[in-house]
Amino acid sequence: MKQSDVPVYNDPVDFENGGNLYPCSTQFMVYNGLLHKYFLTEEKINAEGIDVERRYISDSANKMRDFIKRVTDTVYNYIQYKTGWRTYQVMQYRIATCPKQMIQDPYAFRKSFEDILAIQAHYIIDNGLSSKYSNVDLSKGKPVGLSPSQDFRDNADVSDLVKHNLAGLGLDRWFMLPGWIRLDPEKY
Repeated sequence: MKQSDVPVYNDPVDFENGGNLYPCSTQFMVYNGLLHKYFLTEEKINAEGIDVERRYISDSANKMRDFIKRVTDTVYNYIQYKTGWRTYQVMQYRIATCPKQMIQDPYAFRKSFEDILAIQAHYIIDNGLSSKYSNVDLSKGKPVGLSPSQDFRDNADVSDLVKHNLAGLGLDRWFMLPGWIRLDPEKY
C-alpha cells in the first residue's frame, strides 16, 4: 500500500457518519504503509500531557520522533513475540484494516489501539527502558540472576495494562494458519 493511498480523517468528526476506509490516519495516529504500523502523532503525545523533551532520555537529535518510534516498536514487538511471525502478519492486517468480519465496531477498535499506544507512551516516560541495559554484571563477567518473570528483558518494557488490553482485543493470540494460506507480505 502506498502512503498516498492512506486516507486522512479528522477524529472524531469524520468518523460520525461511518463508511470510512481503513487503514487511515488522523491527527492523533498515523498509519505508515511501508512499515504497516500505526504511530502516535506529536499532537496526541502533547494531548496526553507527556513532556518528551524533558523526561525522555535519548541521544537522538529529534527526541519526539525517536520516542514515538520506540513506543510503536515496543507494542508491535510484543505482539510479534506473543503471536509468532505468520500470525503477526494477520495481527498487522487486523490492526490496519479493522475487518468487520472480526471486529464489530472498527472505530472503537482503532481508538482502543490508539489508547494502547498512549498507555505505553506513559509507561516508558514513567519507568524508562530496562531492555536497553544488559543483565551482565561487568565486575563479575557473568549474567546476574533473574527471576523467571524477568527472563525476557525485552518484554519488561511493556506495561501490564497494555498486555491486558492487547489480550482483550485478541492481538496476543498464537494460532496455526493452514499451510495452503499464503500471506501477501506486500499488502498489510
